[in-house]
Amino acid sequence: MAKFFSHFRQKLLANNRTGRYFTYALGEIILVVIGILIALQINNWNESRKKVILKNTYLSRLINDVKKDTSNINYLVKELNINQSSITNLISTLGQENISPELDSALVAFYNRGWVISDFVATANTYTDLSQTGNMNIISNTDLVDEIIRYYGFIKVIEHSNNINKDWITPLDQQLAVVTKSFELDPTTAKLFQHKNRNDALENLLNSKDLLERTAAGHYWINESLSNNVIALKGVCDELLNSLQHELNPSD
Repeated sequence: MAKFFSHFRQKLLANNRTGRYFTYALGEIILVVIGILIALQINNWNESRKKVILKNTYLSRLINDVKKDTSNINYLVKELNINQSSITNLISTLGQENISPELDSALVAFYNRGWVISDFVATANTYTDLSQTGNMNIISNTDLVDEIIRYYGFIKVIEHSNNINKDWITPLDQQLAVVTKSFELDPTTAKLFQHKNRNDALENLLNSKDLLERTAAGHYWINESLSNNVIALKGVCDELLNSLQHELNPSD
């Protein structure tokens, strides 16, 4: 094609048709410029399309992460309610101040559930990816970006609060384990002490009733704190999920 245009121009010059030569040359330059502009436009369109695809991929991943958080919150609240019930039942049964099958059952339930220290672990893989790669700026909706950052900031606050609570309750747990025969009744370790009299362990716990009640109440408090925090988080979670879905599918 280039040889054809070159031959055509040379023919015009040879025929002393300079005016037409320059007109043709100018037209050829314009065609080249138009071709370059079209190529640049196509390249820009491809880059924009890639960014849209990447943004939508991140939005879809964030939606999946937030949905997992919602599911985990619902599960955690149910588990915490079961733990709270075991603590409430233990303290009520301790008020009877006598060894009984009810006390044995209440202690087993407490060691099995009430003594558990729960955590909420968010699904933050996509947020970490966005933060570490600098790809957060691919989401042009600054209000949505602020909402995402606030959500994961709230999670950090909850994690920090729960860590403080765990640090606070751990010494009480350790004291209860050292002072009493808790391991003889804890379902995880009770099988190691089958050669011992179980009633002696129950009597031992009754003699340390105040410590047991304080420890149980401490667990009740940190469970309530975590439950309230994640329930509040769920409200933020629902709002963020709606915003993400609207950004991904504005027409819905």
